[in-house]
Amino acid sequence: DGGFFPNGITGLMLAMVFVLFSYIGTEVVSVTAAESENPQRDIPRAARAMVLRLGLFYVLAIMVVVLVVPWTLTAQGGTINASPFVTVFEGAGIPAAAGIMTFVVLTAALSSANTNLYLTTRMMHSLAEHRLAPAWAGRLSTSGVPRNALALSALGMVVAAILSANDSGQAYLVLFGISVFAAIVVWLLILATHASFRATRRKEGLPPSPVQLWAAPVTRSVVAVFLLAVLVSTYFVEGLDPAWQFGLPFFVLLVATYLVMKKTGRCDHLLAETRLPDYEPRATDA
Repeated sequence: DGGFFPNGITGLMLAMVFVLFSYIGTEVVSVTAAESENPQRDIPRAARAMVLRLGLFYVLAIMVVVLVVPWTLTAQGGTINASPFVTVFEGAGIPAAAGIMTFVVLTAALSSANTNLYLTTRMMHSLAEHRLAPAWAGRLSTSGVPRNALALSALGMVVAAILSANDSGQAYLVLFGISVFAAIVVWLLILATHASFRATRRKEGLPPSPVQLWAAPVTRSVVAVFLLAVLVSTYFVEGLDPAWQFGLPFFVLLVATYLVMKKTGRCDHLLAETRLPDYEPRATDA
C-alpha cells in the first residue's frame, strides 16, 4: 500500500532528523576515557555494548512498530507529541497503554538528563582546567566533585524546564532544533579530529592506534556526507527552523571566538598540550 517511501524522500529525511536526535549523547562514551583505568580496553567494550543495546531496544522496537502498525494509521493526536507505541499497545488491547508509555518516557528522560548532567559537568570542568572557562568552574570539593560545574549544569536544566512549562510548545521546538544542529556539528568535528589524528600519527612516524575504526576512511566519509545531508534537510522541514536560526549564529560565534583567542595567543598552551610527544621506535612496534 504505497510501497517504500509513499510520501517521497522528504518523509525519510524528516524521520532521520528525529532518529539522530535519539542518538544525541552517545559520544559521552569517549568522554569517560579520562576516568577509565584502561581506556584502550574499556572504551571499545563500552562502544560495542552501546551499539548492541541501541540495536536491541531501539531498532528492533521500531521494527515491531513498522510491522504491526500500518503507515496510514496516525498516532492519536497526529502531532509530534503523539506516541506510535501507544497505538501498538492499544491495538493489542492494553487499556493502560498511555500510562505505561508515560512511565517509560519519564524513565528514559530522567536517564538522559542524568547522562547529560554528567557530560556538561565534565566538559565545564575540563574547559576550566584548560583555562577556557572561569577558574571557579574547575574547583573540586574535598571529595573530588566539581560542585561549581555541577551547579551550573543543573541551573541550565532548571531554566530549560521553566521554559518548557511556561510555553505552548515553541520552547521544545527551539531546544530540539538547537540540539540537533549542535549534535551534528559536534559529530562532524569528531570525524575531522579523527582524520587529523590518524594523519598526524603517520606524519610523526607513530604506529597505528591500538583502537581502530572499521574501514575508517570510507565509513568516516559516508557518515560525514549523511550528517551534512540531514543538517541541510532541517532547513526545509517546517518547525525545525530554529536549528538554523539559532544554531548557525551560535556556531559562527564559537568559531569567531576561537580565531580571536588563537590570534591573541590565549589558546597556545592548549595547542601545545595536544601535540603528540616525541616517539622512539621500539622492538615491539616492528
